[in-house]
Amino acid sequence: MKRFPDYLAALSRINGLGKGQAVQWLFYPGMLFSSRDKWWGDFGIRSSAHEGIDITYYRTPQGRMCCFDDTILVPAMADGRIINVCDDFLGQTLVVDPEKEDSGGTRVVFTYAHILPQNRLNRGHRIKKNEIIARVCDTRKNPQLPPHLHFSCFEVEKTVLPAALTWTLFSKDLSVKGINPAFL
Repeated sequence: MKRFPDYLAALSRINGLGKGQAVQWLFYPGMLFSSRDKWWGDFGIRSSAHEGIDITYYRTPQGRMCCFDDTILVPAMADGRIINVCDDFLGQTLVVDPEKEDSGGTRVVFTYAHILPQNRLNRGHRIKKNEIIARVCDTRKNPQLPPHLHFSCFEVEKTVLPAALTWTLFSKDLSVKGINPAFL
């Protein structure tokens, strides 16, 4: 249960958000896994449950509230291999297989969404924990949303081809099981 807090600390450290001190991460309910609430615009209801965690708001040690802009660098949460790069409604998504021990007929994948991947990254590329893999994308396509990192974790059948690992599958296929990243 400590991987996600460690990831948030790395995200803060790599971007110098707290100037060497810890920041406090802030989340609207709609930013959290499985929420049906929106955290933008009219704060209404989503058409489906949220598949991950949206990260953007934080409080500095001096008490100032801040949010990401499009200069925020995105580190890898763990070692792994990029198995797909696909478009999402704000930018692109990297789908990463952390290549852990065999879990039978399924595998767990991480997604980093609403980003601009580093130019050198493509399918098959191996990444290392804390390596800079992207930056948060500009959200001019939807000005109601501030720049943010959407991080998800899914359990999928190993028979699903990497090219099929897109938001069409993640958000609509009942055989895909979302995992709350806060409990990684």
